[in-house]
Amino acid sequence: MKHGLKLAVAALSTAGVLAACGASNEEANKDEKIVTVGTEATYPPFTYKEKGKLTGYDIDVMNEVAKRAGYKVEYKAMDFKGLIPALDSKRIDVIANQMGITDERKEKYVFSDAYTVSGSTIIVNNKTNDIKTLDDLKGKTVGSTQGSLYAKTAEEAGAKVKYYKGANQVLKDLEAGRVDAAMNDRLFVLTELKKAGYKVKAVGETFDKNESGLMMAKNSKYTEDFNKALAEMQEDGTLADLGKKYFNEDISK
Repeated sequence: MKHGLKLAVAALSTAGVLAACGASNEEANKDEKIVTVGTEATYPPFTYKEKGKLTGYDIDVMNEVAKRAGYKVEYKAMDFKGLIPALDSKRIDVIANQMGITDERKEKYVFSDAYTVSGSTIIVNNKTNDIKTLDDLKGKTVGSTQGSLYAKTAEEAGAKVKYYKGANQVLKDLEAGRVDAAMNDRLFVLTELKKAGYKVKAVGETFDKNESGLMMAKNSKYTEDFNKALAEMQEDGTLADLGKKYFNEDISK
């Protein structure tokens, strides 16, 4: 009887421990801070896939910010045009995709502090010699990804805009002569345009100096934590190192 009693007590003790462990794990999972991040994943060197793994400058920045702020990141890859609607419908919490900080966007959304400072440039076919400035785009057809700020710039310059899903499709049609010009970030041009091998070239001076940050809904609970992490990364040189990794220069200021 005593032996049987000991076994029963042991079993109850073990069950209690297991139950406590289960509760602890459930509580830990419940308390885990998760942030859902939308990104294009087709825009190197900012956000793209390499051997099936998501990587790029924005991804490295986002991962480090989340790590320092104590969040686990869950990424959702989608077309650029779907990023803002996904944020509006709360399917994602943050956009990490070189989102330009503009007054128009700030009316509805909030941004983290800038982690990229850049500018825009015009891209044309190698055989094109009559386009060098924004004024030269009047009456021309400019290729642009859907939802891009470059489309607005092209329209303001008097150009007709033809929309595409991604930058590669734009460059293919530019090479084939189906559009007269395109626009893109100078950092993209510096790094990826040469690698892509398209018969196109960047022309003219850089225009529209811009800053990019993590884009969130108004009153986002992440803003303060993310800005604190970005400030630390700026101070300890992490942002500078990430810039040099992808662009051979600090692009954070």
